[in-house]
Amino acid sequence: MNLKHPVYNKGSSNDFIVRVIDDAGSGIKGKIEHIKTGQVQYFDDYLEMLMLIQNKLDEQGFPQCDTELRIFQDAVSAGGNQ
Repeated sequence: MNLKHPVYNKGSSNDFIVRVIDDAGSGIKGKIEHIKTGQVQYFDDYLEMLMLIQNKLDEQGFPQCDTELRIFQDAVSAGGNQ
């Protein structure tokens, strides 16, 4: 099955197609395709899916060096309730 959508191109975008194959129980199983490279990988739970995305973004040098990454602890230490 070809998951490529005609509106996507293989430019500098770091978009993914996620296909859920099984959502039984407390997790999901499926596959994720990185559109730019066409690479497809399978995952067995949410955390594995997120790690696959993060690894691919790191590999591609994304986000850019001037992007400010925020974590929950930043909001808590600043006294915010975001």
